[in-house]
Amino acid sequence: MGATDYYVWREFEDHIRGERIRWAGKPGLEIWSRVDPGVALIAQVMEISSEDHVLDLNCGVGWLGVLAARRTSGRIFLASDHGLAVEATRRTMAMNGLEGCACILHGDGYPLLEPGTFDVVFLNIPKGKETAQRLVRLAAWALKPGGRLYLAGPKRGGIESLIRYVRDLFGRAPVWAYGSGYRVAVADRPAHLDIEPPGDDFVEREAVVRDCVWRFVTRPGLFSWSALDEGTRHLIEQMEIGPEDHVLDLGCGYGIVGVIAGHEARKGRVVMVDISAAALEASRRTLALYSMPHVEIRLSDVIDGVRRERFDVVVTNPPIHQGFGVEREVAIQFVYDALSVLRPGGRLYLVGAVVLPYRTIIEQVFGNVEILFDDHHYRVYRAVHKPRRLR
Repeated sequence: MGATDYYVWREFEDHIRGERIRWAGKPGLEIWSRVDPGVALIAQVMEISSEDHVLDLNCGVGWLGVLAARRTSGRIFLASDHGLAVEATRRTMAMNGLEGCACILHGDGYPLLEPGTFDVVFLNIPKGKETAQRLVRLAAWALKPGGRLYLAGPKRGGIESLIRYVRDLFGRAPVWAYGSGYRVAVADRPAHLDIEPPGDDFVEREAVVRDCVWRFVTRPGLFSWSALDEGTRHLIEQMEIGPEDHVLDLGCGYGIVGVIAGHEARKGRVVMVDISAAALEASRRTLALYSMPHVEIRLSDVIDGVRRERFDVVVTNPPIHQGFGVEREVAIQFVYDALSVLRPGGRLYLVGAVVLPYRTIIEQVFGNVEILFDDHHYRVYRAVHKPRRLR
């Protein structure tokens, strides 16, 4: 697959619970070219009446949204933290003639949802124990008394411990089906359950970098949310940013790199981008701790939101995981796209684990690479955009 193929949306078709479904997918999503096994299990056992209100808290590319919309005239809310999943779901609903049949949300829906208003909640669990538990609490809060939660996920992703968590909360959560290493459990919300609003779980932290104390706002589920990771620390310590530079923080997470870049480029400009709703909100809250009107935050699928702009510096700690798996394709795309948005003479600063082949990839793309830091765990690389002469 070439670098430009990453942005191409594909169309697929299969049968789920005997029903023909078409859907949209592309690289950057965890499971997109085949039906998610957790979705297939939920579809196998789900029961939806003609007037049920339905909420899917991790909608993938919209498979369950299609099945729900074919069964009920009630309200349907489809939510995902991943911006690509939101776009895929929009496309999937339209491809099945269901455009406008659901409210599609970037994020988990809180506080847009009303408590005690849903008859059915689907949760095909995301990666991360704290994130999954939060979504279970949100499901319990959103369900009507007697409403039903369908909970699915892989054994290697912690579904068994999460089922125990649901049992502690709901009283019962029997496993109704299993296959392909996945389980689906079903729990009815007890009438007597008294649950507090889930809140937003954002917390403020501090990190000492470059002999300064920096505050940032983070949340469980974000990469290295509890403390600044060593890779990002080394990236910050090695990056060189001039006062008038235009900087792109590619995959900004909770925003500490972008804020420090904004401090350095005080007469320039900084754009921070990410695809995660939680990361974007954390970055907004981090930025609000400082007075930096020259720094902005945008939703972007890699560089899609800044494609027509040019920068002097790109700084990045690329993601290497998509859901429960390791996925290097997005990280490689970061390298290709960094070159395309850098001005001639512009610099890429990238950090990654030493086991990842960034040196080879960067040299292939840029024609040069320099290792600024190597402690046998992480490496910080620098490359310069040097336009190649035509012969």
